[in-house]
Amino acid sequence: MHINNYLKFIFLIKFLFFGEVYSNVLFFDVPQKKIELNENSTEPELFVYVYSNTKKNLVLKITGPTQKVILQKKKKTFGMWTWNKTGEFRYPSLFHYYTNNKDNEIDFEIKKDLVDNIKLIGKDDDNLKKELIEKKMSIKLFMIKNDSFLELNTQTPSFFKIPIKLPYNSPAGKYFISLSLMKGGSKIETEKIEIIVEKPGISSLVFKFAHKYSFLYGIFSAIIAIGLGMMAGAVFKKN
Repeated sequence: MHINNYLKFIFLIKFLFFGEVYSNVLFFDVPQKKIELNENSTEPELFVYVYSNTKKNLVLKITGPTQKVILQKKKKTFGMWTWNKTGEFRYPSLFHYYTNNKDNEIDFEIKKDLVDNIKLIGKDDDNLKKELIEKKMSIKLFMIKNDSFLELNTQTPSFFKIPIKLPYNSPAGKYFISLSLMKGGSKIETEKIEIIVEKPGISSLVFKFAHKYSFLYGIFSAIIAIGLGMMAGAVFKKN
């Protein structure tokens, strides 16, 4: 069975069973659960298929692996320069939003969701969050793409496909996709679908090693961190 016909069949069954119960039906599927990024490719890596009987604002969200960024400030202690931790950022390494419309409500909700999902541990600073968002948007790791729901055909106006093209600088690892319906300031979000993103090089090797041998990865990470700290201390002491 052709992939489009298969998806239509799945969505139709779900609609027949649940369509009378829910006034707003919201289903999506991702046939390809593992993708590999190619630096030279300009084609989408995957398509997300959506069924919804509502004309209200829909948002498909893709989030990448969580990453941590330590905020540090140079400080002189006992005549030696060291780095003092002042805070810590925790946030998904990639935030992509795809919408079926473009209006003020949907833009406001997306920006609010983006800011809310960037956790700054320590002294909260909206300016730091704003700078982070602007930097990530400049390298396409954070992105909002409006009017990106494409009808499969005119005979099935409630079925859509969304082409997804991830930037090559996206990290390897686990990604999560969800679909949200925004209605009058409230949001209904589906369960997340997990996909695996791989790319040639050390990024995927590190991800696979950390995923398969998490205990050893933790030990090696601690050893490397201690070694780098000792090297930095020795360099600053000489200066």
